[in-house]
Amino acid sequence: MYNRAFLFNGIGSKPEKLLAQLTPEMTDKYESYRAEAFTRLGLDMDMEKNTGYSAQAAEWMVPFLCDRVVYEYFIDKGIIPDIGAGYSSGIVSASACFGSIKHTDAHDIVMTHLSMFRGLQEKGIKLNMGIVIGFPYDDLKELLSGKFNSDELIIGSSNSSFHNMISGKAEAVEKAIELCISEGAIKAFPMNTGTAFHHPLMEQYSQEYIGLCRNLDYKEPKYPLISVFDQTVLQTVDEVKKENLHNVCTPMRWDLALKKLEELGVKQFFDVSANGAIKKFSRVGRKCKVYTLEDVINGDYTL
Repeated sequence: MYNRAFLFNGIGSKPEKLLAQLTPEMTDKYESYRAEAFTRLGLDMDMEKNTGYSAQAAEWMVPFLCDRVVYEYFIDKGIIPDIGAGYSSGIVSASACFGSIKHTDAHDIVMTHLSMFRGLQEKGIKLNMGIVIGFPYDDLKELLSGKFNSDELIIGSSNSSFHNMISGKAEAVEKAIELCISEGAIKAFPMNTGTAFHHPLMEQYSQEYIGLCRNLDYKEPKYPLISVFDQTVLQTVDEVKKENLHNVCTPMRWDLALKKLEELGVKQFFDVSANGAIKKFSRVGRKCKVYTLEDVINGDYTL
């Protein structure tokens, strides 16, 4: 039914690592989109002049702008998706690129994240996320379940058979990382996000985000999406809206979403992040291929 999937990463990579991968023509388009977005949102075009929450917003905006540029570059090359998937904030980016929401809506969603930080800071709540490499999901879940309750720590996303993201209270994340290393993890480290995305405790700090996502004017997506929460195919306004509403506060299963895409017939996966971030933590079957922007620029792909 489907052959080609676009994968969106969203927030995560540092701006300089993303921008370094763009061609001069893509950089020009990026700068045009950035000027439009930053002017509307009141952000300074000189990144270093943005301070506090504005600096965070300016940095977070870069991946969304790059996703749009890379997406349009792929389309211009005749690489057309049959379906897509968004990892975390990549859900918002995919929704915008697939035409379900406006790009300005996606930018407004990014800005609502700042209220989360203000709420956490005002209450002195310390949260964090971490990466654990070397354990399958079930093994990691068993290891953590005896040491932490779900209010303290959960697996926020299983990305592949050996790559997981944990999320929760900062102290619990730190102890979990120490435990995983002592139990033989290949690698485990904190992400130092100051938040616990994909943990239910974020709901109370995400009311501005939830309110905005609930009231947006959604359209049917030009191409369907696969849910990273329950692995269903999303094609209607209500389905895409629900996926966005579930984001931030709901654990993901990225690994199962990719597996479901393969079951649906997908053999070609195109990583829409400028720096190939999705490919680094994702795994697909041997008969499948994940292409990055670098592959497309160099012509190292087949349709």
